[in-house]
Amino acid sequence: MTLINENFLLTTTKAKELYQSVKDIPIYDFHCHLSPKEIYEDKNFDTITDLWLGHDHYKWRLMRAYGIDEKLITGDGDKFEKFKAFIEMLPKAIMNPMYHWCYLELARYFNHFEGVQYSDAKELYQKLNDKLQQPDMSPRNILRKSNVQVVCTTDDPCDDLHYHQQLAEDASFATEVRPTFRPDFYISLNKESIQTAIQKLEKAAGAEINDLSDYIKALENRVDYFNKHGAKSADQSFSEVILTGLSEEDAAALFTDLNNGKTLSHQKTQELAGYLLTQLAKSYKKYDWVMQLHLGPLRNNNTSQFEKIGTDSGFDSLGNLLDAAALNRFLDQLNQYGYLTNTIIYPHNAHDHQMVQSAAGNFTSKDVQVQLGAAWWYNDTKDGMTQHLIDYANIGLLSQFAGMLTDSRSLLSYSRHEYFRRILCQLIGSLVEQGEIEDDPALLEGILKDICFNNAVRLFKIENIKEAH
Repeated sequence: MTLINENFLLTTTKAKELYQSVKDIPIYDFHCHLSPKEIYEDKNFDTITDLWLGHDHYKWRLMRAYGIDEKLITGDGDKFEKFKAFIEMLPKAIMNPMYHWCYLELARYFNHFEGVQYSDAKELYQKLNDKLQQPDMSPRNILRKSNVQVVCTTDDPCDDLHYHQQLAEDASFATEVRPTFRPDFYISLNKESIQTAIQKLEKAAGAEINDLSDYIKALENRVDYFNKHGAKSADQSFSEVILTGLSEEDAAALFTDLNNGKTLSHQKTQELAGYLLTQLAKSYKKYDWVMQLHLGPLRNNNTSQFEKIGTDSGFDSLGNLLDAAALNRFLDQLNQYGYLTNTIIYPHNAHDHQMVQSAAGNFTSKDVQVQLGAAWWYNDTKDGMTQHLIDYANIGLLSQFAGMLTDSRSLLSYSRHEYFRRILCQLIGSLVEQGEIEDDPALLEGILKDICFNNAVRLFKIENIKEAH
């Protein structure tokens, strides 16, 4: 029997039954890093190396751990040699999620089910490349094949959203490709970045920026622009919970100091960022957007490699535990001001899951949902997702969970939704068979469909996307 088979990860009769109810429902990918340009242009990838290894720092980390030369990872090495190096490593990656993800991708998109160690590398490379040239493997057709109804990309606030506009006007392509406002660079200001941020915003908003008030107005202008182009969410990522409570006068003074080339302390930088995000939250609330917060990673830790390769290259790691008091203060301030919108919080450290879910529960009501987001990054594993679901359920209502996202730059990553659904059904099915959950098929299947799709439909409110039944 091959690794990827009908009952992959499903070991109980009930789990297998439950999986049948969700395996074919659509995917709502409300956070990813796909390129709208690639989707619009719809050009087939030349090689499996371009598609499989081109953007994936998860794979790059494993290749480094296996001792593969950087030339064959992010360097200018031959594409076949890069592929060969990776598949020589892959069978040795047992128990790492990449082992499962890659075999799912090979099975679902290339109809290749056997272990890569049993294939001649050159023949397999040619087979996969030949498949990539077929019409059904263009970016849009991969999305169709994956049953993706919504893709929310991650976009700079100063992006003109040209490709999103072109896709929205193309009636031949049914998948909704929506932008997401990602203002990290414009919130976490320092003396090295502020001038670039101002110049980019001045050009995009068409207005001169002389002070903090002008700066905030320019950001609000870009939120309005994104909203007109179909955005339903803003996403921001910080290494720690940003601080709140700074007055307008003090924030304006700090902005002026930065603009004049002064260096701010870490605390003052965090306080200014907190003020800016609080002001932006007004616009998020105005347009009924979802605010997504990714919190906790320590980025670009390897200085020499950062200088050679740049960001998002596989040199980020788990950060410290989040400050629970700061998170509650931030949410409380937004709530007091009336700025709190539907919010999803993704902690990088799994030890923060219950803390975040308990904080979320302090501010969830009939009008606003605040919740723990999907198991993210280093938690995006079989064990990590299982524990995340348990943590979510122990502190809140698992039936309200907005579900899985890809957070990926790869079009093949949609097989991870299958992975998540199998893990979810295995957990619930096992608990049913252990007598811990009542065996009510209609109720359970409804809950699973909500987690896998419907809760995202309700939360993000794209008008023409209907719930799965």
